[in-house]
Amino acid sequence: MSQHFWLLCGLWCGLGNGARIWLRRQKYVEAGLLSEQDVLRFARGTVLWLLIPCLLLWALQLSAGGNPSPEYWRWPLPQRYIAYGLQAFVWLALAYWVFIRDGANTLSVYFGAGSNAPSFLHSPSAMKLGTAAVLVSGILALLSVHA
Repeated sequence: MSQHFWLLCGLWCGLGNGARIWLRRQKYVEAGLLSEQDVLRFARGTVLWLLIPCLLLWALQLSAGGNPSPEYWRWPLPQRYIAYGLQAFVWLALAYWVFIRDGANTLSVYFGAGSNAPSFLHSPSAMKLGTAAVLVSGILALLSVHA
């Protein structure tokens, strides 16, 4: 199972979330929040931005030889450094999309559609705060003595 961890993550998180967005597209379109093209673009982007990095991590894990764990900070060189670079690239792309390319508004619309939670929890500011928290906690986790 651990040998195929990154493949399973990509399939579950990438394809699973993309399919969920696609299956719920009518909810967003009928509410007048987004066009069908916007929803399909978001679903496709979700699949690609989650599945491809996970597939690359899986390929790196397999290329490390033996039976390496999915914890890439324990992989041999150069696989470890490539995985760090890939992680940094994905984090930078997320930060760029949320903070510069209006991704916070897009996330706000998706999380807010049909939500019973108070509106401030799915506001663009909340999306930015949540993204910042994810990025900081991820960096701290990689820098910790346990990683």
